[in-house]
Amino acid sequence: MSSRTFQFRLRSSHGGPDLTSQSVELERLSEEGNWQPQNPSLSTPPFRLHLIALLLCLHVHLISEARERQIPLQQVLADLSVTVSNSWDLEAVVAAFQLRLDPDASPDARARASDQAIGAMRERMQHSPVPRNRPAAVPMTLNIALQN
Repeated sequence: MSSRTFQFRLRSSHGGPDLTSQSVELERLSEEGNWQPQNPSLSTPPFRLHLIALLLCLHVHLISEARERQIPLQQVLADLSVTVSNSWDLEAVVAAFQLRLDPDASPDARARASDQAIGAMRERMQHSPVPRNRPAAVPMTLNIALQN
């Protein structure tokens, strides 16, 4: 076996006047091909915790930037795929985030999710602590798209 891929997905709901996260669901694709809920604890394998921390760090920084820009998020869907070598060295990180805006928000509020704002989110996420501390030789692809 030359490499192995780990996959996670995250769903978060947002709203209210302060645009806070109301719920976050995290799942991992098992070796059997089933999505399993993740509730990290002291018994969670450390490498899995590392990958969960990577996804959560990206998510927190995306949400922070959206909140600061007053972007009316309704939901965030995220997929993380991490490829490692047979010696557990990171080889590639691919993260894709889909943003669903609040359909009840005003057109002006929804317009805050401009290409410039999405670019600022991506920049902030790439420089957040966990992704920033991956080895320099490990490529990270980060995609952010609006669903609406």
